[in-house]
Amino acid sequence: MIRLLLVEDSKTVQQALVEIFNTDPDIRVIGIAADGEEAVNAAMTMKPDVITMDINMPGMDGFEATRAIMFACPTPIIIVTGKMDPKDSATLFRVMEAGALMITAKPFPPGHPEHGESVRELIKTVKLMSEIKVVRRSFPRETRGTLPVTSFQQIVPTETAAGIRIVAIGASTGGPQLLQSILSSLPSDFRAPVAIVQHMAKGFTGDFVNWLNQSSRLPVELAVDGRHMSPGRVYVAPDGFQMQVAPGDRIILSEDPPENGQRPSVSSLFRSVARVYGRSAAGVLLTGMGKDGAEELKTLLEKGGITVAQNRESSVVFGMPGEAVRINAAEHILPPEEIIALLIRLVNGPRSAHSPTTETGKPQ
Repeated sequence: MIRLLLVEDSKTVQQALVEIFNTDPDIRVIGIAADGEEAVNAAMTMKPDVITMDINMPGMDGFEATRAIMFACPTPIIIVTGKMDPKDSATLFRVMEAGALMITAKPFPPGHPEHGESVRELIKTVKLMSEIKVVRRSFPRETRGTLPVTSFQQIVPTETAAGIRIVAIGASTGGPQLLQSILSSLPSDFRAPVAIVQHMAKGFTGDFVNWLNQSSRLPVELAVDGRHMSPGRVYVAPDGFQMQVAPGDRIILSEDPPENGQRPSVSSLFRSVARVYGRSAAGVLLTGMGKDGAEELKTLLEKGGITVAQNRESSVVFGMPGEAVRINAAEHILPPEEIIALLIRLVNGPRSAHSPTTETGKPQ
């Protein structure tokens, strides 16, 4: 039985969510909090398995409540919110920086054609996130900012040029805050385009792009069908479309079926990158549940490309990168700061071809 704490200031929404969760025999709502202070107290006393958290509440809001909970009694937190004004996107994703695992939309009301699907998606999300083991977070200073990139440069003092023409990145749970840190650390003169698939609830990808642009040194935009990719720009796959690349550095968007339950999927992007760029590409698989992109990362490796998986210790969920490691798809298994340093050297500086300088091996 999953013990859930519901945090929501609207009585009407509280009642609707309780009714939704009561339809599933595996979920039990053990408490309801109407503001952040109540949420923190309830989390500390009730010890729920998972928390659904609103953002805009009187007094202590969802951001401050999440920070406090992740410091005092770490618990999987899901942000459940309505569509926000684009100017509020920074607030939305700061909650993920504070430790929330995922953002999802409030279900559509009964009678709406998408009501049933939105309810099923919320219940599925609660069940999946309740299984994740989270760790205590401390906030001695503002969490946003660049990651150090010196360690890998010290490990690898000399390399020869690799000719990397594109960097493709896939991520899911835990990915938004990590991508924010990566993009804020890559230099403004980065000499390759970056294509990103981030699994995200429908309706929030535009907010995600707005938020990334507030700190990224590279311009970030939603991908557009037929758009020519330029060096030093970041292209994020939009909701509901598979994103691929085509000869001539073009983006192709399609409504092809989901892969691994995802559209956009990392698999679709990586497969096209392997086909079009081969050894001139670098693929990076970051934290996330499932196995989306792992097989296709191996295809890229077999084509001569550079392949990277985030290591277990730094991953919120070692599902996607762990599967890549399991099937020997990752040439490099690295923490975020060393992923950044490697990408900079691959794209802007010399490297030695596939030098065995990084962690290798099977998942622990």
